Amino acid sequence: MKKNVVVILCDQLRTDFLSCYGSDFIKTPNIDQLAADGVLFERATTVSPVCGPGRACMMTGQYVSGTGVWTNDVPFKAGLEYIPERMNQNGYVTGAFGKLHHMPSKDVKGFAVACQMEEGRLAADDDFYKFLKRRHPEINTISPQKDGRFAFGLEDYYEEWIANNAVKFIEDHKDEPLFAWVSFQGPHQPYDAPAENGISTVLTPPDPIMLDFEPSCNVPKYRRASNISTPSILGMKAYRERRARYAEGVQIIDYEVGKIIAKLKELGIYKDTVIIFSTDHGCMLGDYDMYEKGAMPYKAQLEIPMIVVDADALPQGKRSDMLVSNLDIAGTALKAAEDPKPLGYSRSIVEMYNNCEIQRSVIFTEFCDSMKLVSTKKYRLAYYPFSKEHELFAIDDETTDLTLDPELQELRIELLSDIIDFVVMAKGEVYLEGHDTVPAVQVGLDEKYYNYREVAPLATPIWSERSRQSLRDHGLDADYTEFMKAREDEFVVHYGKYWRPGDSFFKKTY
Repeated sequence: MKKNVVVILCDQLRTDFLSCYGSDFIKTPNIDQLAADGVLFERATTVSPVCGPGRACMMTGQYVSGTGVWTNDVPFKAGLEYIPERMNQNGYVTGAFGKLHHMPSKDVKGFAVACQMEEGRLAADDDFYKFLKRRHPEINTISPQKDGRFAFGLEDYYEEWIANNAVKFIEDHKDEPLFAWVSFQGPHQPYDAPAENGISTVLTPPDPIMLDFEPSCNVPKYRRASNISTPSILGMKAYRERRARYAEGVQIIDYEVGKIIAKLKELGIYKDTVIIFSTDHGCMLGDYDMYEKGAMPYKAQLEIPMIVVDADALPQGKRSDMLVSNLDIAGTALKAAEDPKPLGYSRSIVEMYNNCEIQRSVIFTEFCDSMKLVSTKKYRLAYYPFSKEHELFAIDDETTDLTLDPELQELRIELLSDIIDFVVMAKGEVYLEGHDTVPAVQVGLDEKYYNYREVAPLATPIWSERSRQSLRDHGLDADYTEFMKAREDEFVVHYGKYWRPGDSFFKKTY
């Protein structure tokens, strides 16, 4: 029987505001329960540090450059495949609840059921707005305020509405494979938890760190200097209030996650459900005197929570430093659906956890063509196209620029080379003539695109036995295009194949 899949997303959630990730000022017992029932990934990195681009990557398994969604409120390019479409094809009933953050906003990419809350982008057509307007006809916004708080009680709050719709969907479809995409608005702005909601308490998060830190490259330096919503401008008192309100939002989301867990258990399908908990990206929230997110190479916005529960395929209560990304949500869902075909570059987190041979040694993040970034388990390198600037630092000491460290020059060159490889891939596909996929190239492809042999477009293997013999005469491997035999009917073009000497000289399949 195919497993249910429930994806629970937050918007702009930092790992250090979750107790399961080590925070000692806040309690998130329901999210902690997911960690106790599955695997918590300590080296999860966002595919893009801005909402729209990151969410487009999650929907498609493509990098930012492949989706066309290079910044917020930009439409997807034509011809892409989406995870809800694939799950529909696999026999799942699909539902989306909350924020998809796509453009156009009413394009739900194939979800059969959609209850949307899109931060006002849908105006009067917003599903949450319609709900709230029925209950409070006097409103004219999705987030009416009173003294800086949501004007009504928790029963009318958008996070509660999102969770309630998701729970109803799960209950209505408990007897068939279901794919639920539950996407909370918070803890993103407006930081407006209802007053006296019975769930959240006023907490005292740590203050923003190192306000006097100066970025070493111009893009983050200019972002820092141009933003007027920073602690040095608004004052530390205002920022302490902002961080406390952010923490209240996290507590409410934790409560709503608990409702989803409880419903799955009540229906007896919790152990038959793969649950993925994550976010689109983190938030600077005043660290280094920076606000929100963007082309900045720092862990507060790049490192994300990632918890995966799969009762049959994963252990319980484990922590892993395996490199994963929210790009991998689609691949994980498809694996649970027993669908062998990948979606873009997304990989199943469950499959990687159980097979070290397909785990990554480097992971890619990009935002527009403003910043391209790679992370290993220890280091991070950010490159800013056209400025000729880049910076290398240790992930656990990101304020010390190691770019010119003489002992790290080999690593610096290697990581810059990784960025070039990913930029080639990120356009949406890798195009290589077969006879150019030489053994050294295959080593790199195995690392970054591990299933390319099965899914990448193919053209032009070695043409003849005479060519193979010439390779042997030069002491080279004559068998390196053997993998193409299995897909000979899928060639875009070829000029003969050594294993079929009678083939016509020129053949196209398109």
